[in-house]
Amino acid sequence: MRVSVPSFSFAALLLLGMLAACATPQYQTTVRLIAPDDAQGRACVQGCEAQKAACQTDCQTRYQACAKELEPQVEARYAEALKAYELDLRQYAAALRQYEMQLRFEWFYSRPYRHPYWWDPWPGPYFPPPSPEPLMPTRAGVLAQLEKSNCQADCGCLPVYDACFVRCGGQRLTETVCIKNCPPEK
Repeated sequence: MRVSVPSFSFAALLLLGMLAACATPQYQTTVRLIAPDDAQGRACVQGCEAQKAACQTDCQTRYQACAKELEPQVEARYAEALKAYELDLRQYAAALRQYEMQLRFEWFYSRPYRHPYWWDPWPGPYFPPPSPEPLMPTRAGVLAQLEKSNCQADCGCLPVYDACFVRCGGQRLTETVCIKNCPPEK
């Protein structure tokens, strides 16, 4: 009597299909502004735009001043980052040497007939490669990290503009649309 066993590839395809069906949908939200119809409302909106431009200019000026204050810290932080990189690079080199040594002696673990059975239920040890090589830091990267943690890039100009736009009689429409892994429409 012959019993048919489902193949592994069929089960893997079935599992993959089930996972694809359960993928999380991704949505994108867009905002559309509709200007007011009357001349008074359009003039009001121009005032809102002037306020937004002034807010963004002020915000950019403050950001540049903050970035300029950080310049003396950049060299010290860059030197620290280089020391940390040197240590990470040494650890990576040691891990790489160990990995290469394990690969050289892999023949020892894969020699034939090491067990009394022709089939070995326990394969040899797995030697994972070392983690990716560390990336060398740059002054620009250190400066960008300092600016991100210490300087405020967004001053909240757009929400204030949106509120002003609506007060002038304009409309702010928000629309959320599915762009990937969308559920079927009913």
